[in-house]
Amino acid sequence: MFDTSNLITNTKKDLHKLVFELAWNEGFGCYTRTGFEKLVWPQIADKARWIIYFDIDDMHGLNQAAGSYEPVDAMIRQVLSIVRSTDYAVGQWKSGDEFLVCITDDRGRETSNPVGLMYRLIAEMKRHGITATFAVVPVLLGDLHANVQPAVDRVYELKRLRNETRQ
Repeated sequence: MFDTSNLITNTKKDLHKLVFELAWNEGFGCYTRTGFEKLVWPQIADKARWIIYFDIDDMHGLNQAAGSYEPVDAMIRQVLSIVRSTDYAVGQWKSGDEFLVCITDDRGRETSNPVGLMYRLIAEMKRHGITATFAVVPVLLGDLHANVQPAVDRVYELKRLRNETRQ
């Protein structure tokens, strides 16, 4: 008789590894969009209070100046490392250079200060020669996309305005 216990154990391990690889961006040290949407958001939606959305300026230029993706990924990973473990960082929201941080209600913290965290992220980016365009929005609904879209719209509007003033 064939013993399937090892096969089942190995299959579970392989499946767990695959889910982790799909849900976690090792290069940036944060969740992927799909991982956040499917695995994290359903668990934290009722505790989510703020979304900080940002689009890194000239990601292509950063990668070119560094000579490869890895140094820039490491810099972004360092920037995102300042996010508290009770909050959640998500990478590559749209095309690869957009990120969001979801701030949750945490009893160990007196108040959520999304603007303060945004300024700390900006300061950490500055240390690495990175700039980004930011928007901070409150979480008003249980629908993740309905909460994120105003921030996406605001960042695109800010970038459009900045490009118009440069011309």
